[in-house]
Amino acid sequence: MGTGVGMNSASVDGADQHAAASVRDVAAADQRPLVITVHGTFASDSMDDGEQWWQRGSAFTSALAERLSDHGISEIVVQPFHWSGLNSDQSRLRAAAGLAGVIAGAKRNGRPVAVLAHSHGGNVLMEALVQRRTRRPLAAVLTLGTPFFTRRLKPLPTLIAAFKVLLGLAVAPAMLMYAWMALPTALDGSRIELMVLPLLILGFVAWAFVSGARALVRQRRAKQRARMAITPDRWLVIQSPRDEAMRLLESAVAIKPVYVTRASAHGQWVRFGTLAGVVGTMTFLYFTMSYFLAPIIEKVTKRDFGPGIIADFTFLLIVPLVFALVYGAIRLFSWVIGARLLSGLLNVSIHGGIVGAAYGGDDAYALTGVSRTPPYLGGVREKRVAAANLGGIDDNAIIDAARDFYAGIIAEEVSEVTFADPDLILKRMTDALYHNAYMRDGDIVDEVANHLAENFRNWPPR
Repeated sequence: MGTGVGMNSASVDGADQHAAASVRDVAAADQRPLVITVHGTFASDSMDDGEQWWQRGSAFTSALAERLSDHGISEIVVQPFHWSGLNSDQSRLRAAAGLAGVIAGAKRNGRPVAVLAHSHGGNVLMEALVQRRTRRPLAAVLTLGTPFFTRRLKPLPTLIAAFKVLLGLAVAPAMLMYAWMALPTALDGSRIELMVLPLLILGFVAWAFVSGARALVRQRRAKQRARMAITPDRWLVIQSPRDEAMRLLESAVAIKPVYVTRASAHGQWVRFGTLAGVVGTMTFLYFTMSYFLAPIIEKVTKRDFGPGIIADFTFLLIVPLVFALVYGAIRLFSWVIGARLLSGLLNVSIHGGIVGAAYGGDDAYALTGVSRTPPYLGGVREKRVAAANLGGIDDNAIIDAARDFYAGIIAEEVSEVTFADPDLILKRMTDALYHNAYMRDGDIVDEVANHLAENFRNWPPR
């Protein structure tokens, strides 16, 4: 998550391409330490220079450069990485692919490269590190207030990946055997086409096998590549127990309220049973009309209202019996197991939808939870900031911000914003969150500078 202002269509559409081009513009011979900054959700901007913490010339990057200078790191290059900033797993994974390329290009000349990420920018970074194999690890990584996602492949993509693997295992040997048998005929040039089709099919099933296998073993490969990308002691996680955004995402999974009770689900089954009883009775009458209704209609037409018609009407007592059987069967099913099944299914679906909306889980991987340290890399350094006045923010800050903002509207002192300007309203509110106060805290700036200076001085590793 992040500050909710500054996003525009240009930054959403061309963020990753702009980032890659910006880093390529850095001179190949430049050996100054490079710090790549990665913003969080809803914090995008198309400009490299600006007031947001991750932009060049901001209060944070300026203070960081000063502190690094005090540590003997006289000059650094700050390079912002642009991505859409949407609360979408697809957007984060696309951004990760772009960031992986940027990091690889920046490390090509052996200069020390560090990445500093806030909020979901840390998830972009984590996925970037496991998407590309590298022999040149990063000098340092810092993540601030990042709720690291734990993932697993969703059921349908898992089935598709397994099918690809089975397809490769079943078809590839057959195509190889066919190609081998057709080879003598094809070598004399008379039937070269006999080799084309099996080789094309072989290429397709080989691709299917590799892509399916990669999806199934993604977690293991991710842990291996994370260890290649950086050593754990060079990764510093900074987070606060007071961080509202992290606690919200953790609670989204931890709290599982009952949205639909069994009694409510039973009521739904009862209403469905009533409808099914009516439909079942009408269907029964339709198919038995000639047997039950035709004699009655015939006698009424002939005005024969004797004892015979009374007997015919007696047979119609089977109609409520049909309704009672259908209704009773559904009600019994609900009482035995149906209400439990329906309430469980609805609760899982509703909770999954809420979690998906909170996490932005719109890709092939289910986001199953959050952790405060990167799940692919154990043993990272961690600093918990328990300050009640983090970055000048205290527990009453958001209430005070809302009160001051409302008072300004009433007094017509806040001329640049009205209640119809959601971006500026959101900025006023999110600026008062602990989650967005890390980079305004002097002690945290010192921690960041100390970590970068220590690892820049010890570069390259021995």
